[in-house]
Amino acid sequence: MTDLIIRDAVVITMAEAGVVRGDIAVTDGRIQHVGPVEDSAPIEIEAGGSIVMPGLVQAHTHLCQTIMRGLSDDVDVIQWLRSCVWPMEQAHTAESMAASCRLGIAELLLGGTTTVLSMESVHHTDASFEAAADLGIRAFIGKALMDREEPGTDMWGETTEDAVADILRLVDTWDGRENGRLRVALSPRCPRGTTPELWHLVVKIAEQRGLPLHTHVHENEQQSEMIGSLDEGRDIWALDSWGALNERMVMAHCVWPTEDEITRIAEAGAHICHCPSANLKLASGVAPVPTYLERGINVALGADGAACNNNLDGFQEMRLAALIHKPRHGADAMSAETVLELATMGGARALGMGDQIGSIEPGKLADLVLLRPSRAASAPTRPANPFSEIVYSRSAADVDTVLVGGAVVVRDGQLVTGDETEIVRNAEVELAGMLRRAGLSVP
Repeated sequence: MTDLIIRDAVVITMAEAGVVRGDIAVTDGRIQHVGPVEDSAPIEIEAGGSIVMPGLVQAHTHLCQTIMRGLSDDVDVIQWLRSCVWPMEQAHTAESMAASCRLGIAELLLGGTTTVLSMESVHHTDASFEAAADLGIRAFIGKALMDREEPGTDMWGETTEDAVADILRLVDTWDGRENGRLRVALSPRCPRGTTPELWHLVVKIAEQRGLPLHTHVHENEQQSEMIGSLDEGRDIWALDSWGALNERMVMAHCVWPTEDEITRIAEAGAHICHCPSANLKLASGVAPVPTYLERGINVALGADGAACNNNLDGFQEMRLAALIHKPRHGADAMSAETVLELATMGGARALGMGDQIGSIEPGKLADLVLLRPSRAASAPTRPANPFSEIVYSRSAADVDTVLVGGAVVVRDGQLVTGDETEIVRNAEVELAGMLRRAGLSVP
C-alpha cells in the first residue's frame, strides 16, 4: 500500500529521466513511482506545480560548532581555532553539545538538507547522535580524533588508546541505528593531528565496518606549506602512505593542492567536499573545483560549521559554488545543473550512498524537498531550466516540505520533529554557560 503521494510536482530527478511533471509515490520509506499515480494514500501533499528535488547532502559540517555562530569573525582559520573554537569546544558539556547539534540539525532540515556528514569535537559525540535520532535527519557523525598536537594550532585531544576505545564504543552503540538512518564516520580532525598508528587503525576499522573516513586537507596555504616541510611531507602524501587515501575518504576543503596531488587524488578515488562560504570567510582561498571535475574527482558541497560560515544554508553554498569559479575558469565553468549534481549525487557518492539517495528514482530512499511556489525573488519560473531557478534564485527560506526516508520532518516551513523556538532558547542558555567555562565574552 502506498504510504504517501506528492501530487502534481515538477520533479528534478537528478537521474536519466531528467525533469518530470507528475506525482511521486512513497512506500515503506522508499520512492515507489515517479509519474502519474492513480492510487490514494493516507498522506497526500499537493505540490501544485512546485519543484520537488532530492534532499541536499552536505558532506562537511561541524554540528558541535553551531552554538558558536558569530563569536569569531574576520580572522583566518588559525586565529579562529586558537582564539575561539578550540577553547569553546573544550568547554562543551553533553548538554551544550546537544543544544548545539539540535540547533544545527533544525537549521539543516528547515533549509532542505536531509543528509549530513558532521565532525564533532573529542567528547560528547553521543549527544550529537541523540539529536539526529530525535529530529529525523540522515546523519554520518564522527568524533574528532586528535591524539597528537596539530602543528601550528596547539590542539590536542586524548591518548591513542582512549580514542580507539571511544571509536569502537560509538560504532557498536550508534552505527545503523534508526533503521540505518544514523551511521558513524571515522573522523581524524586533520592528517597531522592524528598519529600514524591511529590512522592505520582507523583505516582498518573503516574497511571492516564499511564506514567513511573524514578529515580536513589543505585548507590554509600557510599551514599546508608549513606541514609540507615536516616529516612525511604534505597531507596527501601522508594520507597515501597510511592507506587512508582511498574511495572511503572525504576530504574537506582541498584549497591548495599541487598538480601531482590532484593526479593522485583522482587515481585513489577519494572525494572532496567544497566549502565555498567558509573558505572565503576565513580567507583560505578558492578550491580548484573545475579542475577536480575535469580529472574525474567526485566533489560534494558542505557549509562547514556555523562558527565559520555563519549559516548552514545549502542553497547559499550552491550559488557561491556556481559563481566563484567563473572569473578564473569562464562563465560556463560551473553550470547550475553541475552544481546541483554536487549538492545531491556528489554528496551521496562521497558517503557511499549513491545507490540510495541523491536522486529521485524508484527504489531509492524518499529524501525529498518540496519548494514553495515562486515568489518575487524567484519569479517568473523557468520550466525549461529549473536548475537555474534552484541554484541562482532560491534559498533555504523557500523550503516548504521535507521528507527523510518518507517521514515528513518539515511541513509548511515548520519543523515537525521539534519545537524550533525551544531549540533556539536552549542554545542561548547553553551558550552563556560555555562562554563562562571557556573564559570568553561575547564580542
